[in-house]
Amino acid sequence: MKKLMLILRREYLLRLRRPSFWVLTLLVPVVLAILYALPVIAAQKSARQATVLVVDQTGLFEGALVSTDEVHFHTMPSLDYARQQAGKDDLVLFIPMRETTIPRDAFLYYSGSSPSSTLQSTVDGQLQTLLRNAILEDVYQVEPSVYHSVETTNIKLHTQEAGSGKESFVRVKTVVAVVLAILLTLTIVLFSLQMMRSVQEEKQNRVAEVLASTVKPVQLLVGKISGVALTALTQTVLWIVLTTLCIQGIQSTAPDLFAQAREQQEHRSLATKGVAATAQYDNPVQLVDETVRGLTAIHLPLVAGMFLLYFLLGFLLYGALLAALASRLDNDADALQWALLTALPLFAVLILTPLLLHNPSGRLASWLTVIPFTAPVASMLRLPFGLPTWQTILGIALLLITFSAAAWIAARSYRRHLLS
Repeated sequence: MKKLMLILRREYLLRLRRPSFWVLTLLVPVVLAILYALPVIAAQKSARQATVLVVDQTGLFEGALVSTDEVHFHTMPSLDYARQQAGKDDLVLFIPMRETTIPRDAFLYYSGSSPSSTLQSTVDGQLQTLLRNAILEDVYQVEPSVYHSVETTNIKLHTQEAGSGKESFVRVKTVVAVVLAILLTLTIVLFSLQMMRSVQEEKQNRVAEVLASTVKPVQLLVGKISGVALTALTQTVLWIVLTTLCIQGIQSTAPDLFAQAREQQEHRSLATKGVAATAQYDNPVQLVDETVRGLTAIHLPLVAGMFLLYFLLGFLLYGALLAALASRLDNDADALQWALLTALPLFAVLILTPLLLHNPSGRLASWLTVIPFTAPVASMLRLPFGLPTWQTILGIALLLITFSAAAWIAARSYRRHLLS
């Protein structure tokens, strides 16, 4: 046990002393914080009111288009006059007359940069709404307010557990499940590759020969894997803490900017986005409220604990396999190909994600939860929806058994090929 702890300590401290460890540990949170803040800052910097000169030959939209924060409408008598008056960044909206009373086409001309999708959606949404209201009033003699009250009628289906009455929050849990599965796969593969690279380096500089002659192969292998796992946990915790601090620091430097962005996100109206958008999407305030309540319904400490547990078990299994491969292979290209092939079960679960989320309690999901090579990612996909206790225990037990067998086989291969 003393020799095992010495190897673990050596592997852990060796990685902590590397400049690359601290560079990545400090750089990744900064990059994540910048990626978080960049869209908000860019949106505010680029936000300016565009001018649209309207030439309406039908008369249906004259004076009815409403200016917003994104666009200001200005009526023009003719297309030629509008083109003469248009500035470099101004746009011209031309609605030609047709033989029928219902216009079918509208043209948005620009001479500078192409208008943003938000501006195009705003213009298109108002045209659709105004045309619909005109048809309702002139053709069907229906007040638009009456039609709107019927159109926006919506019944919300609440999926609840019969005993406790708790909401299911399927959409929120789906997003959480996918994020957890992707993060777990990336962390297992990333640190398993580090394990593989470490064995290759020691094989090349002959340090492993000295270690292998003084300790048992199993101790050497388990100590190395445990050291890399402890390093991975340290780096992950530092990433979480430092990313949170960086985001809070960026928000504190410009609180008004982020408060305005949140307010715009929560109160952005969908009325100008057209009938299709209104039918397809919920109110943003409702979505925010559902997201908050859905995250609250998830037992986050349990999810975090299970994530760390499956990360450790998955890394121990794949780390042992890749360490054995690294002891056999000398070519880096061959080693990478074999590593990707070894990790194929993890990627296979990600490919099957839509099928598994469609039926989280189905037979396929249950089998993938207990198969050691797929259990970590499959369990993360199912965890937000509820994971049966017996399947969790069986999956963890089989993971430990498989790791023990893989470590024993890998240790024999490790010693035999490392000294060759």
